[in-house]
Amino acid sequence: MNRILNIVLPFLIVSCFLVYAQAFSQETESSIEVTANVINYATNTVKPLLASQPKQDRLSLLIKTSETLHDPETGIDLNRIEPKDFIIYDKLNSIKLGFLVTRKLTPRQKQIIESWQAKYMRDNPANVFFAPSADEIIKTKAAFGCSHYARAFMAVVKALGLIDDPQDLRYVVSSKSDDYNRALEQADADMTINGHQFVLVKVNTQWIAINTSKSEYTIMPDGFSPDNIGPPHNIPVRFSSYPDITFLLRKIGRDYNDDCADNSLPALMNISRSGDPECPDFKWDKFFSEAPAKRPQTDS
Repeated sequence: MNRILNIVLPFLIVSCFLVYAQAFSQETESSIEVTANVINYATNTVKPLLASQPKQDRLSLLIKTSETLHDPETGIDLNRIEPKDFIIYDKLNSIKLGFLVTRKLTPRQKQIIESWQAKYMRDNPANVFFAPSADEIIKTKAAFGCSHYARAFMAVVKALGLIDDPQDLRYVVSSKSDDYNRALEQADADMTINGHQFVLVKVNTQWIAINTSKSEYTIMPDGFSPDNIGPPHNIPVRFSSYPDITFLLRKIGRDYNDDCADNSLPALMNISRSGDPECPDFKWDKFFSEAPAKRPQTDS
């Protein structure tokens, strides 16, 4: 008996360790990790451009980083493929199918689409908007959505050490106020709530929302805290590029390693309703527009 235990026990210990390690890895894996691809891009492409930036204050460098990501030659949408060219919508404006387009594509673009379909679009084609990590986006340089830009921005900023305190850089998930109100009024947990992903950064003592999709920013009101956005009270944010849209804060990462787990359409819709990727309940009050939002600011 002792001989059997001496043989079996080590295997049991190793097996348990491997199961635990795999579970731990899955739980801690983040879509905004700093990988070798991120470091290479940040060091060889972004850093030299920042060095030539006339303004070297932190906010200017952050905005320049976002602009670099959008540059047609150095940016992450170099191989961008418009969503309308590889997905279709039904009459309810829901994404139903991913398909290869017939227009002329580069060999690299075709390769990217095939990879996306295999990795992200089988369960739900819409997941391609939310599932790719910063590493994937920087590797393919085929960004086209707000999640893609926000994740890539955060990973590059971390790689360059532009933010000292991990809690001073946060990933943000928001929802459109009118979409949320309609879904809430109809108590429709299946209704699509459109929204926007961006980044919050603390510069000195001021929180600033950076719209990484457009390289612009909005100064948050005095006293704002990203750790105090829970329901039922709505906190609105507006950007210059979307003058008629009010976004409502729904989930903010704890620090610059927290990606809010919004990597699928179902998870994102749950966040839009409850702030929790696992909970579909409506937890915020109906939004009523109050005083005009603080004027968004952009660098000229």
